[in-house]
This record gives sequence, C-alpha cells and structure tokens, in this order.
Amino acid sequence: MGYHTSNAAYAYDMRSEAYSAPVAPSRPSLDVVHGAGRQASQDVSPQFTHCVKVFAVLMTVFVVLGLFRVTVAGFTAASLNSAATLSNNLTTAQEESSDLEVMRSVYGSSTRIRDLAEGYGMVAAEGGVTLDFTEYVDAAAQ
Repeated sequence: MGYHTSNAAYAYDMRSEAYSAPVAPSRPSLDVVHGAGRQASQDVSPQFTHCVKVFAVLMTVFVVLGLFRVTVAGFTAASLNSAATLSNNLTTAQEESSDLEVMRSVYGSSTRIRDLAEGYGMVAAEGGVTLDFTEYVDAAAQ
C-alpha cells in the first residue's frame, strides 16, 4: 500500500501504537438540585436596606436644610430691600420737612404779609376794635 505523507488522512496507519488521542481534562461533576430556582435569592439583605434608609434620611435632611437656607436668604433680601426703601423714604421726608419749614417761615413772616398787603393797596389799621363776649358766655354757662 502506498503512503502519501502529505495527506494526514492517509497517514493514520503510520502512527505508532503508543501514541493515543489527547485526553480532555476531567470536569467536576455537576449535580442538579430541584427547587425554587431564581426566586430563592430574591430577598435584600437587612444591611443594604438599612444603608438605603440612612441615605434617604440624610438626603431628606439635606433637602430640608437647603430649602430652609433659601427661605431665610429670601426673607433676608426682602427685609434689606424694605429697609433701604424705608431709609430712602425717610430721607425724602426729612428734605421735604426742611423745605416746608423754610416756606412756613417765609410765608408766615409778618413783614412779608405787610409788604404783600401794601402791594395790593391795603393800609395797616391804626386802631383796633375789641369785642367782649364774656357776658354772653357767663349767661350761657348757667
């Protein structure tokens, strides 16, 4: 029988008897256990739930403190704005008060009134008339 060395299919009978096929490593045995399967380990550990609760409480406290801080800052800004407005109003009122005092002293001056009266052709009274109503007041009181 002729052997062709270039073709492995024809050369199988040329191997020695000592050579054997490679042996696959043995695998550990697999035991099948019947039971709940995937639903068996659905529970969450108590440590994890405790951590989640603590995290939720801390986040709630953080949010509440943030809202409190924003509220206090808003009230502070509103208070400062109203104080500035009140200060401006007070300054304006003081300026107006000083202007009114000057106008009162100018317009209430007897010299000015006399000068205006003379400008209209009026003359000052030389004598005065005194009216006495004491007898009527005493009679009405009884």
